[in-house]
Amino acid sequence: MRRSAPLFAALILAGPALAQETVGSLSGTIDGVQTAFTVLDGDGYETGWNRVEDGIEVTLEAYPSDTPAAEENRLLIRFTGDTASRTPEMIRGDVTLNWNDRTLTGTGDAIRLELDSFEIQDRSLFMVGNMAVNLGEGEENVGLFTEDAVTLSIDVQATVISEDAPQSQ
Repeated sequence: MRRSAPLFAALILAGPALAQETVGSLSGTIDGVQTAFTVLDGDGYETGWNRVEDGIEVTLEAYPSDTPAAEENRLLIRFTGDTASRTPEMIRGDVTLNWNDRTLTGTGDAIRLELDSFEIQDRSLFMVGNMAVNLGEGEENVGLFTEDAVTLSIDVQATVISEDAPQSQ
């Protein structure tokens, strides 16, 4: 019994790590500095997609590839895409980046999203594209040309699973 206690403790500690899955990558720059993020999915992560009245709503929760996942370095991307074509246009979106002890946000016109591929098969959504976002402190409303904004420019590649079964298009 005593020999199995360390093994049991190791399995308990490894449990949360097993509940996360890497489903994508984001690479690019934050204000000109190279960065890479890993998109995570699983228990406790918001990553996913679902059909909404005006398109597909996608959420990507990502963390810097070289550090442990923690709230103080989280990148959260949410957008709704119009699915009338294979490369949908963004209807609305918001991005929140916790970076250097600051919370930066960008919404609407501060986001430029270009999708090269956006394909749904069963419950899986595969997407490839790039995003440029101007981010400001807190709830500050920034645009694409706001002078003091922090610029996030990333290439996106992810395969996201829907919690809900897809409806036919």
